[in-house]
Amino acid sequence: MIEGKYQPMKIAAAEAQWTTCQPCSFSLFQIGGGNNDQTPTKIIAIPHLLSLLATNHWNGQVVGMNELQAQYSKQYGPGNYVPNVFIQYWSMRVMAYLGALVLLISLWGLWLIRRKKLETSRIFLWVAIWSAVLPFAMNTAGWLLTESGRQPWIVQGIMLTKNGISPTVSVTWLWISLIAFILLYGTLGIRGPDLDAAILRAAHSNPSVPRPTRTPPYRPSQY
Repeated sequence: MIEGKYQPMKIAAAEAQWTTCQPCSFSLFQIGGGNNDQTPTKIIAIPHLLSLLATNHWNGQVVGMNELQAQYSKQYGPGNYVPNVFIQYWSMRVMAYLGALVLLISLWGLWLIRRKKLETSRIFLWVAIWSAVLPFAMNTAGWLLTESGRQPWIVQGIMLTKNGISPTVSVTWLWISLIAFILLYGTLGIRGPDLDAAILRAAHSNPSVPRPTRTPPYRPSQY
């Protein structure tokens, strides 16, 4: 609702909505789309959902990107004020769908706990381990949605990204800082899993670490 008021272009781009609509549906998928395709084929549109997300009203109006582009050109001067529509559309859905997937995995684990089968379900344990990457993917998609969606602005309506470059920082220092960040986070990304694996192996080989005991399955024939 806040972004619908202060950053309407971001909301319109997240649905690839080029024309103004009221009420507005939210498509689960689309074929085509992008800055050069204003007539994508939208699959499974949920009525009124975009209106609710953008305005908090069932029949709320969402201004399209074409209208916003004309409005901004008149208000701020000539320029392209439409962000990358492909990134906006799919980063929104990757973030939302992975969130729904995490919820389903959590409900699956809760169901296994209630049935006292969590620690013996090899499939769930395998899925749970690999699902650790999902929050990082969701965070990256949300970051793309936010940062790409506000382009070409650093501050909406006040400062453009191209005007935010510091005149006192040389290209050399930009490369030095970029390479330093790449080396730092690259090293952490490579060494982090190795350190985690080493800690787990050490704990597994340490006899003083308590381990859960498995309760034999209940068999009515035994009683």
